[in-house]
Amino acid sequence: MNRHIEDALRTYIREVYLPRDSNIELDDGENLFESGTMDSAGLISFVGVIEKDFNLSIPDEDLLPEHFMSIGAIAAYIRSRQQVQGEKNLAEIDNVRN
Repeated sequence: MNRHIEDALRTYIREVYLPRDSNIELDDGENLFESGTMDSAGLISFVGVIEKDFNLSIPDEDLLPEHFMSIGAIAAYIRSRQQVQGEKNLAEIDNVRN
């Protein structure tokens, strides 16, 4: 599996949410909220970054804790949204052709 998404998320979280001299390791399954790495206010800005960096539109109804609690959960959510948007784009192309 391509780890690009996890690596990009980890890098962003390290740069924005952790102290510069931190040696904290971020595991894919670590709960970012329970560990104090992120809070709800941070999540709102992080969602904007995810939308921009991964060219996604995240609907309000998807702003659920289970989608954003860990790097692994966020990466899985991004992959699922990319697939949904890809399928939507293909359907739109088919509609234009018909």
